[in-house]
Amino acid sequence: MEKDFEPRIIAFCCNWCAYAGADMAGVSRLQMPSTFRIIRVMCTGRVDPLFILHAFVKGADGVIVAGCHPGDCHYISGNLKAKQRIEFLKGLLEQTGLSERLEMYYVSAGEGNKFQQMIHEFTERIRKLGPSPLRNIPVPEKGKNKRETLYNELLAIFRGLGIEEIKPWKPTEEQRIPGFGTPVYDPEKCVGCGACYMNCPEGVIMIEDVDGKRKIKHYHWSCVTCRTCEEVCPEDAIKVEEGFDLEAFLNKVVHEDVELPLIKCRICGRFFVSAPMVEKAKEKEVPLELLDVCPECRQKLVGEELVSIWRNM
Repeated sequence: MEKDFEPRIIAFCCNWCAYAGADMAGVSRLQMPSTFRIIRVMCTGRVDPLFILHAFVKGADGVIVAGCHPGDCHYISGNLKAKQRIEFLKGLLEQTGLSERLEMYYVSAGEGNKFQQMIHEFTERIRKLGPSPLRNIPVPEKGKNKRETLYNELLAIFRGLGIEEIKPWKPTEEQRIPGFGTPVYDPEKCVGCGACYMNCPEGVIMIEDVDGKRKIKHYHWSCVTCRTCEEVCPEDAIKVEEGFDLEAFLNKVVHEDVELPLIKCRICGRFFVSAPMVEKAKEKEVPLELLDVCPECRQKLVGEELVSIWRNM
């Protein structure tokens, strides 16, 4: 441990309760260590997990989130959402050792003494843990969006700590937060029409036609649970399940979901449509000549027919 180590602590404090409690402690001239810096927010529900990760990446030794008591939130449930995020982050960071450096407290406007006690207890905890192991790691670049920034900062933390093998971790029901999920296919229902692929706004779903087979895959890491794929699927073959897989997220794992045989165009011989789609079309009594010709060849046939009609007029 560094000689005369003084922790650097960031405290995200709710404007209405915890910040007012800190003010009460100051007005009452209660003695507190000068180890913390307050970031005032209107509600702890405003504290994005990225704020906390960025504080660690920038060298904070510990992070506090302090808000209203349950039931007293000025924005109804912001403090409960913040608690859920803290539990998510503590589980997410458990194998890094940083989870002990993060805590949430409830402090009301009139609890100056409790705010003082909170600061003393947390400072002593961090002092025993010593300086953050992330103090000297390079700060990662900001991503194009929040998801990419989260990925960059998590990867920087794991690499900065020398963790090569990321252990699997999935949040419990209490730790789960909105915005993370994964599409799950029913291979018996999927016909490979590509509606999910064409309409996914995040580019989560991929379609690959190789060696006479259509493979449908997805990136776990980028699904934001918008459920557009569910809405557009004509066969009700896809459902989005909420959840988070740390190993799949950081390794950008590609999941292979469905593999379907393709049908060749009878004119050019190119694979162009999945066999289940043809079977579905037959059930609806679509003419066979519309099923075994690819769009390009069909367009060419129509053009030739129009030219023939024009010449015979």
